[in-house]
Amino acid sequence: MPVLNPDGYEYSHDYDRLWKKSRSQHMARAPGGLLDSAMTWLQQKRDPDKVGHRVDLDRNWLYHWGKRGSSKAPCNEFCAGPAPFSEPETKAVSDFLMDQRTQIKLYISLQAYGQVVSYTVKANSTFNSELLDDFLDVAMVGTDGLRKKGSKWRYKVDASNDLIEQRSGCADAFAAYDIGIPFSYTIQLADNGVHGYLLPSSAIEPTARDAFEIVSGMLDYI
Repeated sequence: MPVLNPDGYEYSHDYDRLWKKSRSQHMARAPGGLLDSAMTWLQQKRDPDKVGHRVDLDRNWLYHWGKRGSSKAPCNEFCAGPAPFSEPETKAVSDFLMDQRTQIKLYISLQAYGQVVSYTVKANSTFNSELLDDFLDVAMVGTDGLRKKGSKWRYKVDASNDLIEQRSGCADAFAAYDIGIPFSYTIQLADNGVHGYLLPSSAIEPTARDAFEIVSGMLDYI
């Protein structure tokens, strides 16, 4: 799927280049904390229209929804929404994954930016240390394959979840723990912070090529 958030993507090109949340129109409920309440009030004063458009789609999945690394405040960058799968985008993909779960061996969420391959490490009763070792092996094969292709960019494997921000309610964890897809990852694409979200057009094709090489290496190994 080329874009999970088409409405947000269009908005980012027409109005706000750094916009990354959905454009959903939920009624803004009062957040629980004093700081969140103050931030929501301030956002309403500055831009009442923007408060209703509020969900980070990578915080809107069922697994550990609404916990550490997310917020219920509409103006927060990591707003998880009013409930898991409150967004039609995440609901549609989750339904597809559920219907096709026996056919899918690898799930990858492509995001910007950081050049990191990460996977969830909090094991439950069905995910033991050997399976987590397999997660690491597949990720390493993908990044090593890219290096052998001579890419100028290097991707790090985040086996301890300390290279990216805390996440809960994210897509890769849902695919692994709630659906049971054998291998599930988030790949944060180029670059490493020099340009950040404003990646120059000249880097788009190399970034896509590198992502293809990583994913191809993973698939060949699996």
